[in-house]
Amino acid sequence: MVHLEMTGIQPGSHFLTINDLPNELLIYIFSMIDFESVLAVAQVCVRWQQLCLTPCIWDNTRLIVCMKNYVRVSDSVVPFVAKYLKKVKLQYFKLYSQVRTSLISYCPNLTHLEISISLVDSCIFDDLGHWPNLKLLSFRNSLIVQTTENANGNFVYHLPFEKLKYLETLILSNFALTHSSLYSMLQCVNLASINMEKMKNIPADFLESLLKTKQNTLRALHIYGDILNDDIISLISKCKVLQVLHIMTCKTLFDSSLLHLYRLKSLRSLKLRHGYFSTNALLAYFSKNLFQHLTYLSLSRCHHVTMQVAKVIKTSAPNLKELSFYLCPFIVARDFKRAELERMYNKIELLLD
Repeated sequence: MVHLEMTGIQPGSHFLTINDLPNELLIYIFSMIDFESVLAVAQVCVRWQQLCLTPCIWDNTRLIVCMKNYVRVSDSVVPFVAKYLKKVKLQYFKLYSQVRTSLISYCPNLTHLEISISLVDSCIFDDLGHWPNLKLLSFRNSLIVQTTENANGNFVYHLPFEKLKYLETLILSNFALTHSSLYSMLQCVNLASINMEKMKNIPADFLESLLKTKQNTLRALHIYGDILNDDIISLISKCKVLQVLHIMTCKTLFDSSLLHLYRLKSLRSLKLRHGYFSTNALLAYFSKNLFQHLTYLSLSRCHHVTMQVAKVIKTSAPNLKELSFYLCPFIVARDFKRAELERMYNKIELLLD
């Protein structure tokens, strides 16, 4: 940051203003503000407008487009800065086709594309080839539009991973991808964060191949868990730099699975949802490990969590900021001491019901 020291200023002398800063510092400041603010700044004067067209300003600036601002953004904003845009988020859209032409025509340099809480036309899968430099691709909470061709509900699409060589983060929704499409994901050598927690029936052989190729690079894995078993959990535990492991359902896992997870020493976020691990296995897992880096833990819907397990977690994970026991049976038991648990975790966000 810049410190301007003004001493001995006499009445009537020239006060320093923000326009006295050199271009380099103004560019740095503009790169720290959000998209709407950059557009406002560009209207101040010719100098600021020219500075706002400096490519590095757009490295961290994200354009968020929704139904309400679409017309204004597409008609005036996008043509002005499109070639510099690297990060675009589409949210609350009824149809992706409404913005398709603008994105393809004006935004050739996208590295981040997020489609959130929207209806997605299947043409998006073909369009991804226009942005070979994508590093982040997200379809969080989005659905594919049903047409007469896929009205039977069998949505099977090809996501062109073979064209997305630089992809680092992938967030999929409940899309059914072709077998060949899943295997082409293995060509994304830079892929280090994978979220498939809403995709069911992922082929076990694909998942095994993916984990074997990512043992030295995978940092985050979100998965539904319906096809997990001890062998796959063993492969997950060999991912040396894994920091985030979220399993949406652990119904197919047993106490032996927790033995494999002992190997994961760098976890910062762990979700073991809807599991049937015994109380003794949970006590052993959390009492024999020190989770120094863990800041988020969810054991939601786990059947055998007890107050004793909660006390052990308090000791083994001293840096927790969020803890979820949502819908765990011990919460609704008559002898549950809610006040005691809340006092124990009074400095963190605790989710119980």
